[in-house]
Amino acid sequence: MLSYKEALDVILDNTKTLGKEKVFLNQALDRVLAEDIVADRDNPPADNSGMDGFAVRYEDIVGASEENPVILTIEGESKAGGTPPKLQKGQAIPIYTGALIPEGADTVIQKELTKVENGKVYILKELKKGTNIRLQGEDYKKGDILIKSGKKIRPPEIGILASVNKPTVYVYQKPKVGIITTGDEILDIAEPITKQSQIRTSNTYSLYAQVLQTGAQPVIIGFAKDNPESIKENLEYAKNCDVLLTTGGVSVGEYDLVKDFVKEVLDVKIHFWKVSIKPGKPLVFGTWGKENEKLFFGIPGNPVASMVVFEIFVKPALKKMMGYQKLHNPTIDAILTEDFSRKSADRTEFIRLNVEYSDGQFYAKPFGKQASNILTGMVNANGLGIVDIDIYKIEKGSKIKVVMFDMDI
Repeated sequence: MLSYKEALDVILDNTKTLGKEKVFLNQALDRVLAEDIVADRDNPPADNSGMDGFAVRYEDIVGASEENPVILTIEGESKAGGTPPKLQKGQAIPIYTGALIPEGADTVIQKELTKVENGKVYILKELKKGTNIRLQGEDYKKGDILIKSGKKIRPPEIGILASVNKPTVYVYQKPKVGIITTGDEILDIAEPITKQSQIRTSNTYSLYAQVLQTGAQPVIIGFAKDNPESIKENLEYAKNCDVLLTTGGVSVGEYDLVKDFVKEVLDVKIHFWKVSIKPGKPLVFGTWGKENEKLFFGIPGNPVASMVVFEIFVKPALKKMMGYQKLHNPTIDAILTEDFSRKSADRTEFIRLNVEYSDGQFYAKPFGKQASNILTGMVNANGLGIVDIDIYKIEKGSKIKVVMFDMDI
């Protein structure tokens, strides 16, 4: 049975990045760049004003003060988008934020350091030469690489793309992720419950949401009963997906049939079955497709195990397929606010924690109910504490490594 790190290495070693596609700028948010973005011109394209005020020659304002103001003649104006007149000795040109610096000017006096009377401006303070001028190319020069391939596109990157005239941009493709839920006892939302043994699916929609949150394209393929015909029928519909997630049907029970039929129907090559973790031990991982470029995850049916397996194994694989450089959830050190203990320590355990930040430190509170079927534990949690093999107890006040799946703290 593989360790957590060994299993993750196998998964990522067998995960290939998808190809690129061109999208319009308004569709690029949260996608990953598949090309370098190069500046098409200097920014600013020319010297311009950082203030509303007056463009002047520094030599004309030397020694200016409130007690001894320099008086200049007001001529013309320079406004954003316009062409300013040339500045002559003894003159001041009104200028507005973003407007071009007139020829002959080398300093901008902000409006509040001046007084205007009868076509004259009184300069009340001497400023350093070049004050309030944004220099050409101060932000970036033509030919500079502004964003490198592999960067996630956020609002600032959208702004850069617009500024360099990129109406379309190459991004990495999103994997299509099929979801099949298995089990005779599982009902979809709105289906009537007719037996006490029946339960409504939670895994289908939590996995759908996790896939969507990661940035991939989730597809609910269907619900398979615990018989060969139903499982095979659903697997046929998975053939056009890049990744297949099944939930349930992968442990050692008589009706856990999924791992056998994915080999038969999809020709999946199984790389491992079972990982030394809790929850999520019965995880199956395989590859399929013409070049084994597609991924298969047989995920345990318990709802907490399903979500934990996705966060620590499936999400990094999907992010690699989409071209991300950072594949993993952030990991922090937190201080336990209560003792944690367990009876068995033969597997790495991911315990549900509620993490809060206070006075420069993260604090983590474990939940009493850590069973893999307790879905409310995930509702109240925002991190997974890593308890290594052979560790039976972690005392209050001790530090613990936490994999964060929700950083909104």
